[in-house]
Amino acid sequence: MRSDTRNFAATIIAVSRWRVARAVAMMVAFSLTEGVGLALLLPTLEIAGLDLAHQGVAGRYARIVSSGLRALGLEPSLALLLSIFVVLVGVRALFGKRQSVEIYEVDQELEHHLRTRLYRAIANASWLTICRARGSDLTHALTAEIDRIGYGAYAMLMLAGDLVIGVLYVAVAFALSAGMTMVVLGCGVILAIVLRRRAQAVHERGEEISSMTQRLYGAAIEHLQNLKATKTYGLEARNCEIFSTLSAEVARANVESAREQAGAATAFELGSVVILAIVLFGSIRMLQTPPAAILILLVLFARLMPRIMSAQHNYRAFVNSVPSFANVIGIERRCASSAEAGSRPHHRLKLEHQLATTNVSFRYAESGPNVLREVSIAIPAGRIVALVGPSGAGKSTIADILTGLIAPDSGSVLLDGRPIGQSDLRGWSDQVGYVASDTFLFHASIRENLAWASAGAREVELWKALEDAAAASMVAGLARGLDTIIGDRGVMLSHGERQRLALARAFLRDPALLILDEATNNLDSENERTVLNAIARRRGELTVVLIAHRLATVRAADLIYVVENGTIVESGDWASLIANRESRFRTLWEAQSLHVESI
Repeated sequence: MRSDTRNFAATIIAVSRWRVARAVAMMVAFSLTEGVGLALLLPTLEIAGLDLAHQGVAGRYARIVSSGLRALGLEPSLALLLSIFVVLVGVRALFGKRQSVEIYEVDQELEHHLRTRLYRAIANASWLTICRARGSDLTHALTAEIDRIGYGAYAMLMLAGDLVIGVLYVAVAFALSAGMTMVVLGCGVILAIVLRRRAQAVHERGEEISSMTQRLYGAAIEHLQNLKATKTYGLEARNCEIFSTLSAEVARANVESAREQAGAATAFELGSVVILAIVLFGSIRMLQTPPAAILILLVLFARLMPRIMSAQHNYRAFVNSVPSFANVIGIERRCASSAEAGSRPHHRLKLEHQLATTNVSFRYAESGPNVLREVSIAIPAGRIVALVGPSGAGKSTIADILTGLIAPDSGSVLLDGRPIGQSDLRGWSDQVGYVASDTFLFHASIRENLAWASAGAREVELWKALEDAAAASMVAGLARGLDTIIGDRGVMLSHGERQRLALARAFLRDPALLILDEATNNLDSENERTVLNAIARRRGELTVVLIAHRLATVRAADLIYVVENGTIVESGDWASLIANRESRFRTLWEAQSLHVESI
């Protein structure tokens, strides 16, 4: 807890050093105006008729203030002192306003800094790290956890302000009665030690809240993403019950946290009153403190106690948010530790002869089984190469390795005979187009979804890409054409239409390597043939890796690899594989109830 707290405070200062300095300056100015206002209290009482001549320090202090005013050419009077006091209150209000704004700006700057830093770390992390993480946990950290961190930063700076003003009050009280003030401070230290366990309990509740809100956030995202299936299966009530249970746990954790904080506040308030009563009794009966000094001390402590209680509240709020900071920093460090190397400036790799894998093996988990084992394939430039095989055979994993999303545990990926290193990945990814079976689209217009892949694309290029993907007539038939909003994840379109838009987006990149991972599965036969013909027309200039279950899709492939259990069991062109009655490809073909005679 202590190291996280120190790191949190250090991060606030590092991110907003000058804003923090300005906020502290406003706090000091705010405190000084309040201090001057208190300094005017004694001469005001004297003018009002209270005899301070024999009131010890209080009398001397009143005379010093009056002398100071006379030195400035101002004769102390009730009207003058009250006028100065009114002006000071106005100035103090202005300082207080600026202080609040500066603190809030620090809060927002910290949130922005941490949010963008975390997002950058996630975006630059290796694909394998992203696969092993839960997406909702990352989203939760970027939103709810960052919000809690911002609240904690605000509380910490408000705590600093409370401490600055508290120090001022203590200094004045010490000048009036050192003995009484020392007793109060000593008792305050004892009270703080007694309440230390309360602060630890608040921190623990903060950890629980962070964990519970993370689970609730994950459930909310998963339930909303699968709402169609939920309604189809009639499981709304079950999901509502699950969500309600998690929501109740979050509410309980927050109530427990509030209870801990309220308990700490109550204990502190009661302890403070007891201390004040003991100190007053001792000052009157034992220290013979003058009545005027006691009166001023009562005013000071009456102003000081709310500040101390506010400081306690802000401290507990700060401590409660520390687990969120630790969670965000932990995720950032895990992502940063697996960050991919940046691309070389203006270095774009080209596929001129052949892309190949040599004895590639891979597993997703260190203790898990190999997903790929000694896979060696060659993809000639400008050719169409197909990967076929049953589900779970490793076809998509091979595609991920070819694109550089994941690195093999052993073996290598060769581009024109040269291994693709970590520093080459960005340059290589610029040359790759990828379309998966599960497309992703934004809640935006068709134009914006296409332009995401190529921001500078002209309209004629957009329509050319749509034409190649057999989507031009579909888009042209929409009322607003390219400016049609397609809904969340493209929900306003059919699955086949969404895939054609994803294909068009890939074509718009004009890639050297195009990977179609079951990308034509949901196209009707006519549109699938149109797309495949468009690809075939670019044979020689575009290298294509076609992953398919439907074997008729790969008929035009120049080379076919059959993948089973993470290995390549055979390869060849369509004619040779079909002609071999013992081939695994022929078995798969027959299992799909296709007739060789129709070839």
